[in-house]
Amino acid sequence: MQRKSARKVSFCAILCCLLISFMCVDHPFLRISGKIQKIIYESVASTTLVKYSTDGNVSKISKNTLLSFNRSDGHNIRQNMSKLSRKVVPRLTKEELHQIKRYTYYSSPIVVTKYKLIFFWNEKSGCTYWKSLLQFIQGLHNKEVHDPRRNGLTNLMQFKDNEITDMMFNEAWTKAVFVREPRERILSSFLEKGLNNACMMDICRRPAVKSFSEFLTLIKHCKDVHWSSQVKLPRYLYKNTMIGRMPDIYTFTEKLLTKIGAWHDTVKDWLHSKEQLKRTRPHATSAREKLFQYYNDTKTQDIIFEMYADDYEVFKFDKKYFNFNKYP
Repeated sequence: MQRKSARKVSFCAILCCLLISFMCVDHPFLRISGKIQKIIYESVASTTLVKYSTDGNVSKISKNTLLSFNRSDGHNIRQNMSKLSRKVVPRLTKEELHQIKRYTYYSSPIVVTKYKLIFFWNEKSGCTYWKSLLQFIQGLHNKEVHDPRRNGLTNLMQFKDNEITDMMFNEAWTKAVFVREPRERILSSFLEKGLNNACMMDICRRPAVKSFSEFLTLIKHCKDVHWSSQVKLPRYLYKNTMIGRMPDIYTFTEKLLTKIGAWHDTVKDWLHSKEQLKRTRPHATSAREKLFQYYNDTKTQDIIFEMYADDYEVFKFDKKYFNFNKYP
C-alpha cells in the first residue's frame, strides 16, 4: 500500500510538472476554446506574433503555433498560424492611381530610374528649371524641355499600375514634390497667361483679361493646370515625400540630389551656367517683385486663401497678409 501511495504521489508530481511546463513554454499545440473576439497580426523582428482576445484577455502566440478551434457542431479544426497570417500588401485604388499618374503625358510626374526618383512637378512652380535639371543629371543634352515626346524624360504614365504601386511604397525610391506659394504662383499665371490673348483663346476660348480681379473670377470656372491646386497626390502619401518650396529652390536642389546620389561639382557648375539661365529666363514673370502691386488689399488675398486652402494646409504655407507698411 505504501508503494502504491508513493507511486501515486510521484505520478501527481510528474503531472504537475508537465502542466507547469505546458503553461510556461510556447508549446507546439495550443488549444483555444471559447469565442475569439479579435485576432491582430503584429510583426516583431522575423517572428510574427498573433494577439488573440477571449473575454477581453489578450495573449500572444507565435506564428508557428498550431491552433485548435472547437466548432459549434463539435468538430475540431487545427490551423497553423503561418497560414492564417497574411502579409499586408499596400494597394492603390484606381482613383488614386489616376490621381498619381495625372491625366496626360504632358503633366505626368517624371521618373529617373537611374537614381530611383519620382519627381512630382507643378506648372508655374519652376517646372522648366526642374525638367532641365533632370535632363542634365541623366546626360540628356536636349534643347526641348516641355514636350514629352521629344525631351527624353521618362514619366510615370509609362509604367504599369503594379509597378507604380511598388515604387510608391518602396522606401528605396525617393518621392519629391516642388511647390510655390499660391499668391505668387497665381500672379505668375496671370502675367504669363492671363494677359496673353493667344493663350486665353487657347485655354478659355476668350480674349485676354483686362485686370487681375477679372482673372481670379475667370479661373474659378475656366480650369487649367497652370492655376489648379498643387495638391495632386492622396494626402497620406505626402508623409513620405520630400517637399520643396520656391524660395529655397537651390537649397532643396542640393538636398534632393545629395539624397539620390547625384550631387557633384558638374551639377554645381551647371546651375550657374549660361545654358541653365537661358532655358529658364523666357518663363520668368518677376511675380515675386510684383506681389505688393497686385495684392494691395486683404480682400484679394482672402480669395486666394479660400481657393487654394488645400495648398496652404498640405504644404504649410504661411497664411499671413502681406505687410503693406513695410513694403510701400
